[in-house]
Amino acid sequence: MAGLMVLPTAAFAADPATSGICNGVVNQTAHRGSVQENLLRAAARKNAELIAGLQAQRAVLQTRADTLTAQIAAAEKLIADLTAANVELDKQIVDATTQLKTVTDAQTAKATEIADAEKALAALRLQKTAVETALAPLQKELADAEKARTTLKAAADAVDAQITAKKGDITTATNELAVLEAAALKAAQDLADKDLQIQNAEGELAKLVAAAVKAADDVTAAKQAVAAAEDELQRLVDAGTAAEDELKAQQAKVADAKLKLGELEAAAKAAAQAVSDKNAQIKAAQDELVTLQAAAKKAADALAAKNAQIKAAQDELVTLQAAAKKAAEDVAANTAAIAKVEAEIAALEQQIAAKNTEIAAKEAEIKAAQDELAALQARKAFLESEIARYEAVHDNRDGLFHEAKRQLPILRAELETVNDAITDQNAVIAALQGELATLKAQVEELNKQLAAKKLESSELQKLAAPLQKTLDDANAAVAAKETEIKALQAELPALAAAVKTADEAVAAKQAELTRLNGELTLLQARAQAAADAVTAQEQVVAELEAALPGLTENVEEAQAAIDEQKVVLEGLKATLAAAETARAAADQAVADKEAEIAALQAERAVLKTALDNANAAVTAKNAEIAKLNAELDVLVAKLADLNRQITAKEQEIAALEARVAPLLAQLNSIDEQITATENQLKTLQGQLTTLDKQVADAQAVLRNLEAQKKANKEAIATQKATVLTLQTQLAAVQEQIKAIDGQIALGGCVA
Repeated sequence: MAGLMVLPTAAFAADPATSGICNGVVNQTAHRGSVQENLLRAAARKNAELIAGLQAQRAVLQTRADTLTAQIAAAEKLIADLTAANVELDKQIVDATTQLKTVTDAQTAKATEIADAEKALAALRLQKTAVETALAPLQKELADAEKARTTLKAAADAVDAQITAKKGDITTATNELAVLEAAALKAAQDLADKDLQIQNAEGELAKLVAAAVKAADDVTAAKQAVAAAEDELQRLVDAGTAAEDELKAQQAKVADAKLKLGELEAAAKAAAQAVSDKNAQIKAAQDELVTLQAAAKKAADALAAKNAQIKAAQDELVTLQAAAKKAAEDVAANTAAIAKVEAEIAALEQQIAAKNTEIAAKEAEIKAAQDELAALQARKAFLESEIARYEAVHDNRDGLFHEAKRQLPILRAELETVNDAITDQNAVIAALQGELATLKAQVEELNKQLAAKKLESSELQKLAAPLQKTLDDANAAVAAKETEIKALQAELPALAAAVKTADEAVAAKQAELTRLNGELTLLQARAQAAADAVTAQEQVVAELEAALPGLTENVEEAQAAIDEQKVVLEGLKATLAAAETARAAADQAVADKEAEIAALQAERAVLKTALDNANAAVTAKNAEIAKLNAELDVLVAKLADLNRQITAKEQEIAALEARVAPLLAQLNSIDEQITATENQLKTLQGQLTTLDKQVADAQAVLRNLEAQKKANKEAIATQKATVLTLQTQLAAVQEQIKAIDGQIALGGCVA
């Protein structure tokens, strides 16, 4: 027992050694001599006392020996119990060591899993960074492309709206042109109607003039007939007086009629001459009209030629504008290509910088891993030296045996862990060096791509100057052609004015010719009336001459003729009154018709002005429509170009989306893997925490068991030392008892 007290051995004084024969009873076997009886009794008594004393000492010693034996037995039992407890503790220590190794191995495995998970997580994060690095410029490029597509679509929508508006303007202008053409057609029709109305009025005027002339002639004829009848009546009245006077009067009348016939013939001749003169005037006016029409046609042809020249120049301008647009597109495309290549160069340089950063980081990781490896190797060397030192311990002379026995499994387990860590660290370094080699290869590939892009940029920049010169030349050609068109268009008003002046001159000449034709008709009617008057007068002369023979035949017949002539005279006077009324009406009708024709001519001038204005409006509207169509063509071409750009941009977006989509999918997959790995790492770290606690608990249990075992071993050692001490004391007591027993056996003498 640990608490067993070892009692100190009682001190017994050893009898002084005697030399020679003892003072007690003589041993008969030792001494065969004879003694006195009283001496023998005295010696026997003395021996008995000595034996009694020895026996008392022996009893004390025996008690002490029994006590020591009991103490030894108790100590040995305690040692046996402690040894049995130690055996149990050894089992428990083995179990605890096994449990500790199990949880330590699990802890190491879990730590390895965590390290692997952390490596995988770091690799995934690096991979994610790489994917994000690759994805970021693509997403920016995609966003820029989508923004450009939106801008292009907005521009296309704006141009489409402009086209719709322009088509609306063209439709409006076309509708207005139709209205203007209808107005011009109506104005032309109105003018034609007015011309026809004037022509009809002039025809009616001619008829009215002829009727007036005829009415005048009828009045003249009626007056002449009345006068003739009166003369005839007077003649007939006078015939009764003298046939000769009547005959002379008749002859005078014939002479007067012939004179009048001469006057009428002169008037007819003058009227015919007036007709001839008027025909000459009309011929001259017709010749002038032909000249004016030729001039008007020439002016119209000049105007048409100028319009055609302008149209050709505008067509050339469209071609030049298309060439300028193409040149501008080439410049823009080249500029965009340069910008794109520069952006790609910048992106490659960023990628190279990023890769160099990764290389530096990777080299730092390798350095850190190599430093960790060196630390692990140093730890391995220390552990190997410690294991070798403890393995060299074979006894407890230095007090290291138990420590070596306790430390060796721990050191060997740690050495195994360190060896595994060294293997893992070598694998990590190899993997990092492989990744470093991959990164350097990627940098080399990126440098090749960068060199190619720089060469491409240089080639594109070489194209910039000639493309810009082509654009400048095209713009200069467009500007020159626009200046030429403006100059040609500046000539249009003068040519249009010349056409208008020529048309007005033609219209005036046509009006003059119409007037001359009207006058000719009037003159022709008057000439015809004069000729008719000559014919009538010739008839009168003939009749008067034919009446002469009758006047010489019979007076009675003359009287009857007088009576008859009076009746005729009254009738002729009535005819004269009717003729004068008809002439006044005819003259009024002629005046009214001339006033009507004058009003119609004034209306015609207004209608001609309206027609000219309508034609000018039609021409202007046609020019406006042509301009709108040209603008529409430009807008349509612009829209087509924008649609082409939109299509190209959409193709670019589709290509970028095709490149972005797998990267996004990869990034999502990496994120999922990172999340899963982080969750796994979290789980593993939780498990490791649990294992750390289990290891700590197992180590605490092992330390407790080892402490108990150490305490037991120390107690056993103490008890063994106590037993040795007790055994030594017991041996001493037993030796004393043995000496006393021998002495008692010798009768009190020391053997």
